[in-house]
Amino acid sequence: MCLLKVYLEEGDERRLIAEDVALIAREGDDFKLLGLDLKEEEVLEKVDVSSVDTLNSIMVFKPKK
Repeated sequence: MCLLKVYLEEGDERRLIAEDVALIAREGDDFKLLGLDLKEEEVLEKVDVSSVDTLNSIMVFKPKK
């Protein structure tokens, strides 16, 4: 199963935020990430989507300017 790895890009660095992400929902300026087991939830605040790489199952966010 190909689930997403989610990264936060700050400057020249990418930091892994979550793995095995099954659902991403936008809530205002925030994004709620839900893991495969539906128990792990992560919220990214004040970010924008930078890129979505479906071939490698990677989603990258960056802080809002």
